[in-house]
Amino acid sequence: MRTLQDNGRGMPHDDIPNMFGRVLSGTKYGLKQTCGKFGLGAKMALIWSKMSTELPIDISSSMKGQNYSSFCRLDIDIHRNIPHIHLHEKRDSKERWHGAEIQVVIERN
Repeated sequence: MRTLQDNGRGMPHDDIPNMFGRVLSGTKYGLKQTCGKFGLGAKMALIWSKMSTELPIDISSSMKGQNYSSFCRLDIDIHRNIPHIHLHEKRDSKERWHGAEIQVVIERN
């Protein structure tokens, strides 16, 4: 299992499944893409995990000023491009941590 954590602004609770469980494509973005702008790396890790192990990923996130953290366990329906949510809940948090943490299991060659 690999874990990646940042101390960024975090993600809104209700947006997490769509942020990770859908892959967006096209040229509808009016902004020039910069490193990390659309979360493609995390989505690719989710897809690789799904293809190699069939295991979901765990996502934890908290935004500044929240007294809870969001936890989501999900994988992706690759054919329909929609999230498959196993668990999505708010958990009490007294740490005042903000950011995101992603845990993923990927089979190696």
